[in-house]
Amino acid sequence: MMLERISLISKLRRLQLIEKAVLALPLLFSFAAFGVLTSSSPVYADEEKPAMRIQISPVENRVTLNANEVNEYTFNVDNTGSEGYSFKVYANPYSVVNEQYSPSFSNQNAHTQVSRWITFKNDSGEYSQEATYSVEAGQRKEVTYKITVPSDIPGGGQYAIVFVEAIPKDDNSGGIRTVSRLGLRVFGRTNGETKESAEILNHNMDSFYMSGKIKTNGTVKNSGNADFNAIFKFKVEKIFGGVVYEDSKGYDVLPDTTRNIELTWEETPAFGIYRITSTLNALDQSRSTTKIVLIIPVFMIVILLMLLTITIAWFIILFRKRQAQKSKLII
Repeated sequence: MMLERISLISKLRRLQLIEKAVLALPLLFSFAAFGVLTSSSPVYADEEKPAMRIQISPVENRVTLNANEVNEYTFNVDNTGSEGYSFKVYANPYSVVNEQYSPSFSNQNAHTQVSRWITFKNDSGEYSQEATYSVEAGQRKEVTYKITVPSDIPGGGQYAIVFVEAIPKDDNSGGIRTVSRLGLRVFGRTNGETKESAEILNHNMDSFYMSGKIKTNGTVKNSGNADFNAIFKFKVEKIFGGVVYEDSKGYDVLPDTTRNIELTWEETPAFGIYRITSTLNALDQSRSTTKIVLIIPVFMIVILLMLLTITIAWFIILFRKRQAQKSKLII
């Protein structure tokens, strides 16, 4: 009888130790989580002004292309670096190679012929396929180019890119060098027959996020012969009313291509529940979806799982404690 009582007392003491350890877990985890949340990112020094830096304006030119016409246009090249340099300008075809719209500056098709119609005016007043200029630090150079449209042109859109490429002072062709290059897109629309056709293939948005930024995406197909602008709209509201964030962006969709486009809420909070409406418009096509979106970080999920585990353990401890007390009373 004495041995059984000693055994029951030992069991009760072990249960009390387990109980104290379980109750201490939330406090320890809270300190750990606080340490993670308050850790600061490293601070880096400001980037020094480079010797060679190019800036161009505008970065796009949308033009009308009529057969047998010649039109002149200009753009500016600013030297925002600390030293003067020379640069060259030339035109390449502009197209894309996948649904993510990775650009290609070498593939030629019926919609990139305008790249062959562009010539540049050099300092002597002559036009050529490529021209070279110089610009001092802090100065601006105006570049003139013309588009000579032939008599026989296809209908729809024409696309090219005008490159501005800095020429390194120490040009060693046998070594490795970094090329500073910017591009100005030329989007043309001819006076031929134009066919516009859009199809929205899908439109998606997730309802649950553990980390990262909230995104909405869609896929748009252009089966026409001219580009159009697909408009993505994004509206974030609190569950009980009030707009938190709203944005709208346009995305060019080139003819005979399919584009996967995405709109992101850059300042997505770490936690929250929101009503989000996403709308995608492409010509006469439109799709809209509204979802309740939950944002809950991983550490909060871990805390909830730990609390659930603690709750279950607590009930088990209470149950065993009561069973031990009942056994003691019977003895």
